[in-house]
Amino acid sequence: MTKHFSIAISAVACLFSAAAAAAPGEYWEVTTKMEMEGMPFAMPSTTSKVCVPKGSENDPSKTSGDKDCKMSDVKTTGNKTTWKVRCNHDGEVMTGKGEQTTSANGYQGKMQFSGRDMDMTSAYSGKRLGGKCDTEEMVNKVKAQMCDTSQRRNTAGWIFSADLILPKDAACASQRDELCKRVHKDVQKDAETFEALLQHDQLQGSPSVAKACKVDMAATTRNICKTLNDKTYSRLAAHCPAEAKKYREAKRRAACEGRSFTAAPTKAEIDACMRGEQGDDEPQAPARTPAASGKPGQGSTDMLEGAKKLKGMFGF
Repeated sequence: MTKHFSIAISAVACLFSAAAAAAPGEYWEVTTKMEMEGMPFAMPSTTSKVCVPKGSENDPSKTSGDKDCKMSDVKTTGNKTTWKVRCNHDGEVMTGKGEQTTSANGYQGKMQFSGRDMDMTSAYSGKRLGGKCDTEEMVNKVKAQMCDTSQRRNTAGWIFSADLILPKDAACASQRDELCKRVHKDVQKDAETFEALLQHDQLQGSPSVAKACKVDMAATTRNICKTLNDKTYSRLAAHCPAEAKKYREAKRRAACEGRSFTAAPTKAEIDACMRGEQGDDEPQAPARTPAASGKPGQGSTDMLEGAKKLKGMFGF
């Protein structure tokens, strides 16, 4: 979900970001309410002050600043404008449509986006405040918020921000060295970082962190498997089969040796216990829902934080 949410951010940005070059604008007060399938509860509406290029509030096609998003069927009848949009980010496609009604000093509209497993709706309105401003101010503000490192609580957070860091033209390309430094420091000893790296690099269309940071995954896997224990079993068992087997055998042996027998156990009884024939099932990893940070339930929290951040960045 994290990957698709980042695509959604880019898709919405292509409609509401200011032009890359500085342009004269004026301040507007923009209120938006976003709904996304899979969110644990409804997002509250948000109001912000943004700098909008003069005249662009009446024509959504003028604010398109993302080369990967193409608008089509832009039609204006009276004071109502409708459009369609298709965004293709490294093979991940999202399509959407929108409509907007304008007045002399305001507008209101609605956008809908859908992708492979994600649907998002945003209702918004704007009120002219006036006052001159430079649209590059908005570009810089968006970039600063997207690259805010305080939002990345650990190395796993950095890894899942790689789509904003690794591409050559990425908004946060200057953070590439820091990302790789953190990965090399933690990936061989921290199970959460190792799992996050594997999860991210399996995402279709995402740049490979391991490749970009020149991580020797074979050596890394050998080293991280040595740390398999009670705390890391659920993260590492699938990637460290030999170590996981030894772990299970040790746990079963400990359980069998502590079993109460009416008499001294025979070898056959001990063997049967070791095979699980006395009712001892193979130890199972605790149920855990995969998430961007690798912690139970963290996916919904990250999505919520991302949604709030999205609305603050683009003011819709």
